[in-house]
Amino acid sequence: MDRLIAEIKQKHEFRDLPNSFIKNILESYLQKQKISIPYNKKNRKLLVKIIRAKLRKSAGQYIEKTKSKLSSNQELLKLHKSTNERLKEYEYIKSLIEQLKPQSILDLGCGLNPMAIAKPNIKYYAYDIKADYLSLVKDYFEKNKIKGEAQHEDITQVNNFPKTDVCLMLKLLDILGKNKKEIAKKLFTKLNSNNLIVSFATRTLSGKPMNRPYRRWFENLLKDLNLEYKLHRTNNEIFYVIKKNNK
Repeated sequence: MDRLIAEIKQKHEFRDLPNSFIKNILESYLQKQKISIPYNKKNRKLLVKIIRAKLRKSAGQYIEKTKSKLSSNQELLKLHKSTNERLKEYEYIKSLIEQLKPQSILDLGCGLNPMAIAKPNIKYYAYDIKADYLSLVKDYFEKNKIKGEAQHEDITQVNNFPKTDVCLMLKLLDILGKNKKEIAKKLFTKLNSNNLIVSFATRTLSGKPMNRPYRRWFENLLKDLNLEYKLHRTNNEIFYVIKKNNK
């Protein structure tokens, strides 16, 4: 298994992904196909190609290019398809956050969101599996004197999250895989945040409106967990603002 993961990571775009994340994708595929890791060179090469494709979809589907130096935060945010799509909507997102009056924020699958949301007077915890995003986020924190921490983690493997007033999961849950409801449920039990803001895309990656943008599986999960929520919607996203009572 470790050797195959090393082969997958030989391609530059996957080198900063945690091994645990790749292992989960790989094991899920092998289990679904009811196969074991092949020793045949041709079949092994095919498996590597398949897993890389799945990794691009789940972890790298939003990245379009990487540059080390750009002239503005606006240009940086355009690098990430998800943040680029919400450039005109960040003010609305920030208003949702401000209504909760947070002194601390946990951002899971943060991408480059902290560069549009983080403020000097709010403690910001940024988690992502992409080290290149986090490198930019760290630079932003330092240059703008923001009390922030950037953690390179596979969030499904983290057991202890910091206690915060708000947890953001912006367009995150849909890329957690086939068992996303189960993964989301386990994730929610680990969170130590008073409020959650969870969003989902209302358009496909090609830009077409979704026929069913509301996530009934997620609403059923919130019902199972006895969590109250309010719905908000912009042109590209639907937001669930959830009250999570922590003792």
